[in-house]
Amino acid sequence: MKCNGDEIKSALMRIYKINPNDFIAYQVCLQTRDPFKVLIATILSQNTSDKLAFKAYNELEKRIKVSPETLANATIDEIKEAIKGAGLYNSKSIKIKHVAEVICREYDCNLANLVKRGKDLEQIRELLLSLEGVGEKTADVVLLTCYGLPFFPADTHIKRVSKRLGLVKENASYSEISEALKKLFAPDDFLLMHHLLILHGRTTCKARKPLCNTCVLSYCCEYYSRIYRNERSNTT
Repeated sequence: MKCNGDEIKSALMRIYKINPNDFIAYQVCLQTRDPFKVLIATILSQNTSDKLAFKAYNELEKRIKVSPETLANATIDEIKEAIKGAGLYNSKSIKIKHVAEVICREYDCNLANLVKRGKDLEQIRELLLSLEGVGEKTADVVLLTCYGLPFFPADTHIKRVSKRLGLVKENASYSEISEALKKLFAPDDFLLMHHLLILHGRTTCKARKPLCNTCVLSYCCEYYSRIYRNERSNTT
């Protein structure tokens, strides 16, 4: 028995509360309403915890200021020094400077101009993806969080939860997972479910030693069902 979207939403809403401090892109968007700042915050969060990303973002804002103009004019070493609290700061400093330079050169230092240039949702996304250092998840986070556009970002936690629940195949690609979740939930719930699924992956459906016995979705989880069957077969 697979979980349906309403069941997942209802179950997760009962046990989790969304705290913006747990999600750097969401927090920065609420505080600034600035898509460029959210883009930089999301780049900083790549392959690192939001806690470390927050630290790096705040230091970058303090030392240089997070704007296309200031980051385009800053040196890579200056950016690197500011964000060294985050993982992969060498490559991220190069990405951040490049993104700022392109936005200033091609979009008059305004990320909103990139969005306006897109003729439809997919073209807007493709324009974002054309920026070096901006992958599918980063683009989708910015477009959903800042603009409310119907994209569903799938991070490591969401990928794991989706596969264990049996919503997608084990070898599903990013786009396959994202599309499956878009079909499962209403567009107005995309941001909420993005956050809830991440929380579930962080706290219950962990990569190692998932807490299946206390999981509110175990009754419709393929992973749990498989473990349960194996345990029963081993005792008979």
